[in-house]
Amino acid sequence: PDIRGEYRLDKLTVMPPGARVPVIRELSLHIPAGSQLGIIGPSAAGKSTLLRTLLALHKPAAGSLRLDAAEIAQYSREMLGRAIGYLPQDVELLDGTIAENIARFGDIDADAVVKAGRRAGVHEMIVALPDGYETRLQGNFTLSAGQRQRVALARALYRDPAVVVLDEPNSNLDEAGNAAL
Repeated sequence: PDIRGEYRLDKLTVMPPGARVPVIRELSLHIPAGSQLGIIGPSAAGKSTLLRTLLALHKPAAGSLRLDAAEIAQYSREMLGRAIGYLPQDVELLDGTIAENIARFGDIDADAVVKAGRRAGVHEMIVALPDGYETRLQGNFTLSAGQRQRVALARALYRDPAVVVLDEPNSNLDEAGNAAL
């Protein structure tokens, strides 16, 4: 079935690749589908590690990580990719059009691309570009850091995923970008 977005963590322990000791130890947490959760803490406290684990990018060293009652490892990467939108701390856009970047280089649904652009508050900026959504990006150098952040937010929101994970989503945003976020 389609992923709804309910997470259950039971005594989750995470040791990221290259770590000698666990960054997260025996964390138990229930995140109901449709809820919002903010995680705050000092640098190197494990916030990004937890988010990457929720995305199935890090495997638990111990404990259980369930998404809609199934162990997250049971889902294919493709299914997780459709169901989870992710805005990483360090945004990277790929060579291609803005529309391709928002659509994650899959099939482009123009209406969904524009909807995501509007929801991310970046639509007006995009349509003001000479080629609008068809503007070709040259890596991370065509747009400012704040503009890239907002395009990446649109990518995370593309096709209304069940789960949206934002890692320091306002790190490069100005006042208008923060208001849009």
